[in-house]
Amino acid sequence: MAGRRSTSIVVRSLPALRQALAVLLAATVALSACDRKPRLPNPVQSMNGLSYILIDDTAFLIPEKTWLKGTARNSTDGQVCCIFLHATIPDVQPWSPERHDEMYWIAGPGKLLEITIHGDRAGQVSNFPDVPKSVAQTSEFIEEPSDQAAQGLRQFRQLWLQYNDSDAEKDASRFGKDFVQRMRSQSGKPMMDSTLYELIEEGRVKYRVDCSDNKDGLFQSCHLMFPLRQTLMVDVHFVRDHLRDIVAMADKLSSRLHEFEAAGLARQAAQQSPTQPPRQ
Repeated sequence: MAGRRSTSIVVRSLPALRQALAVLLAATVALSACDRKPRLPNPVQSMNGLSYILIDDTAFLIPEKTWLKGTARNSTDGQVCCIFLHATIPDVQPWSPERHDEMYWIAGPGKLLEITIHGDRAGQVSNFPDVPKSVAQTSEFIEEPSDQAAQGLRQFRQLWLQYNDSDAEKDASRFGKDFVQRMRSQSGKPMMDSTLYELIEEGRVKYRVDCSDNKDGLFQSCHLMFPLRQTLMVDVHFVRDHLRDIVAMADKLSSRLHEFEAAGLARQAAQQSPTQPPRQ
C-alpha cells in the first residue's frame, strides 16, 4: 500500500511539474529577448578579394589576403574604428606565402610592419605637427645628438615632471620615504627607458617614432606614427633593429595607404552616383 501511495503522489505531481517548467521556460525566453541587442550592420563589404571599408569620413579598398589582417568596430554603432594591416621589411610589400616565415617567426617578432589605422583621432592629428611635443602635449623634452641623423631624424628625450615640496608632502604618508626620495632624485631629469625621433619638415612634425631603450631586453620595439587625414592616425609597430630604414619605409607605406584610400573613395563615388539609364 505504501508503494502504491508513493506512486500515486508522483503521478499526480507531474502536471504541476510540467506547468512549472513551462513557466520557467517562458520566463527565460522573455529575459533573453529583453537582453538581446539589435544586430548592427557590418560596414565592411567584401568581394573579388577586396574589402571596401568605411571609416570616419573616408573609405579604403584593401586586398584581403595580402594586406588586410582585420578590422575592429564600435560596440555602440557598429562603425569601423580600426583597420589592421601588415607589410614586409624593408621594402614594404604585401604578405605572401613565400615571405610568411621571415615576417612571422616562431619565437619573437619577425621582419614585418604591424599597421593600425585608428579612427576618431582628431585631437591627436591637430596636435601632431607641434615640435617636439606632438601627441604628448603635457610632456617636456630635451634634444640630443641624433644617432639617426642620416635619415633626417632629430632625437629627443622626455623629462620627468618636476617634483616639488607639496608633491613630496602628499606622497610621504601614502607611498613612504623611499618613494619620495626616488621621485626627488629623478625630478626634471631625462627618462632613459625610451627615445623619441621626429622627422621635421618646415617646422612641423611629419613622422614621430618612439623606441624603447631597454638595453638588457631582446627585440626592443618602436612605434611610428603619422596622420593620414584630419581624424585618422597611423600607428606602426616594428622591431628597433630596423629603425635605420624607417623613414624610407614610412614614405612607402604612406603612399600605399593613400592608394588604398583613393580606390576606396572611387568605389564610394561610384556607389553614390545615380544609375545611368541604358543606351538606346
